[in-house]
Parts: sequence; structure tokens; C-alpha cells
Amino acid sequence: MLITLSIENFAIIDAVQIDFRDGMSVLSGETGAGKSIIIDALGILCGGRGSTSFIREGFDKLIVEGMFSLEKPQKVQRELDKLGMEIDLSADPLIIRREIQKSGTNIVRLNGQLSNVSTLKKIGQYLSDIHGQNEHQSLLNPKEHLKLLDAFGESDHQALLTAYREQYNHYRDLRSEWLASHQDETDERQRLSFIEFQATEIEELQLIKGEDEELEATSRRLQNQQDFTRQVEELNQLFTDSDYAILGQLEKTQELLTSIEKIDNRFAELPERITQVTYEIEDIAGQIALSDMGDMDNQSIDEIESRLMELSQAKRKYNMTIPEILTYYEEISEEIFQITHKEQYIEKLAAKVETAYDKAYELAIQLHKSRQYLAINLTDAILQELNDLYMGNSRFDVRFTESQQDEALMTSLSAITNQKSYLSLNAYGYDTAEFFVATNAGESLKPLIRVASGGELSRFMLALKTVFSRDSLPKTMVFDEIDTGVSGRVAQAIAQKMALISNIHQVLCITHLPQVAAIAETQLFISKAVQQGRTVSRVDTLSHIERQETIAKMISGEETTAASLELAEELLAQYHTKGSDA
Repeated sequence: MLITLSIENFAIIDAVQIDFRDGMSVLSGETGAGKSIIIDALGILCGGRGSTSFIREGFDKLIVEGMFSLEKPQKVQRELDKLGMEIDLSADPLIIRREIQKSGTNIVRLNGQLSNVSTLKKIGQYLSDIHGQNEHQSLLNPKEHLKLLDAFGESDHQALLTAYREQYNHYRDLRSEWLASHQDETDERQRLSFIEFQATEIEELQLIKGEDEELEATSRRLQNQQDFTRQVEELNQLFTDSDYAILGQLEKTQELLTSIEKIDNRFAELPERITQVTYEIEDIAGQIALSDMGDMDNQSIDEIESRLMELSQAKRKYNMTIPEILTYYEEISEEIFQITHKEQYIEKLAAKVETAYDKAYELAIQLHKSRQYLAINLTDAILQELNDLYMGNSRFDVRFTESQQDEALMTSLSAITNQKSYLSLNAYGYDTAEFFVATNAGESLKPLIRVASGGELSRFMLALKTVFSRDSLPKTMVFDEIDTGVSGRVAQAIAQKMALISNIHQVLCITHLPQVAAIAETQLFISKAVQQGRTVSRVDTLSHIERQETIAKMISGEETTAASLELAEELLAQYHTKGSDA
């Protein structure tokens, strides 16, 4: 449930913080005071579309922050875990903060951690369900009816829908590949000529993965070969090849020390030390004498540089690395094979398309049967709810229409696979569904869009919400003037229906009806005033006396009367002394 909602610089709202309670809360107040702004703020907090036009004039940004307590946080926790966010909803409430700046930048934080609007949309579906006038339009749109029916299905239906979509996606990709294979023959010949030229060119290059890197290293060594050879020759001269070579001088040194040793025994150990030094110097001189960078003549260096130039030109031409060119060669080689062996390729692809279609079609049949069962149960549930809402003479039906044949496949594939027909499949199967209703006895069933008035649409929507809310996770259900166009006992029935929903979900409701206002546990009053030349909104939680006066004004208009005050008190007493079963 939504615990608190803080709003800053949002339209005419300067700064408000609203504390919400469990059960049903009503938002009331004069038109234009900011009731719908509060709902809009909750909407963008749960991933709705934000706009810089929401920012209060004269300010650079707006801020909305909400705290949610989740009774069953598992699904939201899984979404957060997938994103690697270290938030433990079993221990802490979820705090969402969204900031929209004039530059268009959105800053989103979840429990202080940076996030994004995409994440808000994923978790927002588990936090709130906002009903406004736009949902009336979705109810009138037959394209939405199949989605509503699917939403009524339990886990086995949802699993079937998931399995179908996975198979459909595979079939759709193969179908696209099949249709693409029947492109214009002239384009195909031009394409073949082009990629054959490229394949031949790449073959002639005889590319080897890593060859360019190895040649560049060799080139660097060869560029320094002349200096290396000169320095080795100088070292050889120093050690062995000159009249004053180090080894020759050491030999003379040892002879002299040996002679001195015979005269003065203090020099006895020195000849042996010179011998050890000589061995070490001879070893070093031997290693240097054997040093060689390879017997590369100028022609070999030229060949390496020429090959490097050839590889560099290829990389520039294809705008690829050598490994990428080799991968591209494999791809166009396969494409050349497919074009030049099109008959075999088409036969294999046709078999794949047919198999994928058959599997998707079989799942679509199962999906259709499941929907027929769901339609019966949904019809019974809706009629029960409509009866409670004083539409007892209504009839409701879900009618299915099978999709048309897939003419593209019928034209190009049937002759090859000998399949009699192919239905046009989509992400929902082959069904289209539409709600048909009759609101009065003796009338024939007609499409919902042709028979429902504003008040009837409100009741149909509330009936759907009531049915769907029974098995859904607890969340914040928002009704923005769903009671438009009704009054009297119907208004009371709507009030009782929303109160029933509030036993499972937290309900927030914008209303102008006294019956709906009276049945709520909490009533918030939104008002506006001019302060320092600017319009500002404020939100107050009404006491019992204040509620009585506010509801009395809903009954009689701006001026309260003794009769309206008495009726308001009667409504409040009806729902909150003996009305626990409402």
C-alpha cells in the first residue's frame, strides 16, 4: 500500500505531503483544486509518462516521492534482484523518488539507489492500478478485450500463453526468412554478383587470423636489424677480434701475474681469479657471437611491408578487422550457397516453416479452448457484479472471431508443403475477441461500443476491476471519477463495490458523490487558494465533523442546509457504525 506521497513543484502544487491509510480513501474538493494532479503524481512515480510541462512555473524541476509497504513483495523483489539492486523488501519499505528537470532529465532513485524509468514501469504494475477516463476508451476498444480476457486466466492459462508466444516468435522469424527468400530475382542476381566478387577477393587475400599483428612485430624487428648487426660486430671486436680484445688482454694479464707470483707469494691467488673472470667473459662473448636476427635480405623486408599494406587496404575497404573479414566471408559464402542452391535451401526452409507453424497452431488451438472456458467464467462473474450494480437485466458475452488466412504463405508455401491452409497467427494466437452486451431486457446483444452510456461504462469497468482484483496481489487501486454519470442507488452500489475491493487492495478514489465519499474510511480534501499572487493547492485529512460538512455540500451545493447535514450524518453513520459489512 501507499504510505506517504510527497509532491513538490507539480503544476499548481507547491509542496504537499499526504499520509495514506489502508482501506478506502476518498479525495474530494472543488474542480481544478488538484485532485487529479495527485493521481498524476502517483502515476509518474509508478513509471508513467513524465513531462516537463508538469513542472510548476518558475521552477527548474519537480519532485515526487512515495513510500510503499508491500504485503507480498516477492515479485517486486525478483525484479529488483534481476537488476542487481541491494534492496531487501522483507525488512524495509520501498521508497521511490523521481525528479523531472526542465532539461528533460529524469532522476530515479529506489531506496536511495539510482535507477531508471524502465525499472519503475516493471515494478509499478505491482504497486498501483490507476483507472481514469482513458480506461473507458480502452474498454470500448475491441483490441483490448482479448487482453482483458487473458488477464482473467490463472497460472495454467498464463503458462500456455507464454509457451505459445515462444513458439510463435520462432515461427514468425522463420516466416520472415521465408518471405525474404522470395525477393525479386533481379535484386537477387545483383546481390549474388556482388558477394561473389567479395568472396573471390577475400579468398585471394588468403587471410590468416593474427597475421597482420605477427607481421607488424616482425617489421619492427627488421627495421632495427642494421643497428643490431653493427652493435654485435663492435662487441665481437671488443671481446675477440681486435689486437686489443678483452680476452687477449686478460691472457696477457694472467701471464704477468703468474710471473709476479713467483717473486712475491702475495699475488698467488690472483692468476686463478683472472682464470674465473676469463671463463665468464668467454661465455658472454660466445652468446654475442651466436646472436642473429635472421638472415633477412632487403627483398624479404619489402615483401613483409607489401603484405602489411595489402592487409591494411582490405581492412579499410571492408571497415573490419581481419577476424571480422573472415567471419563476413563465412556469412556471404553461406548466402552464396543458399542462392546458388536455392531449390534445396527452399525445401529445407519450407519444412522448417511448416513444422514451426504446426507447433504454434497447435498451441493456438489450446489457447482458444482455454479462452472459451475463461469466457464462460468471466461472463458469469461480470453478470453477478452487474446485478449488484443494478444492471440485473444485462446480458454479457465474449464472442470470438478466427483470423483470416495468411495470404502471403498461402501463395508461396502451400504448393511446396501441401498444407491446405495457413491461418494468420499473431502474438495472441488466431483469436480476436469482442465484448457484446445488452443492457435492457428484450434487446439483442450488440458490441459494447454501440450500447453503453457513460454511467453504464463506469459500471462495466468497475465490474471488471472487481472481478480481476480478487486474485491479484494487493496494490493501490485508484479510481478517478469512475462514478461519473450515476446517482441514487447506483451510486450507493458503486460505493459498496469499491469498499468491497478495499478489503483486498488499498483504494484511492476521486469522487463528487456523497455516497462514495461517506463509505470511505478516510476523506482527504483538496483545496486551492491564492497566496502572494500564485495559486497553490493544499491537502487536509478531514475530521468527522469536517466530513459531515463536506458531504452535505456534495448533497445540497455550496450552501449546506440542516437537511443536507442530517443526511450526511446519516450516510456516515450508516457506513461506519453498522456499515462494516458494506
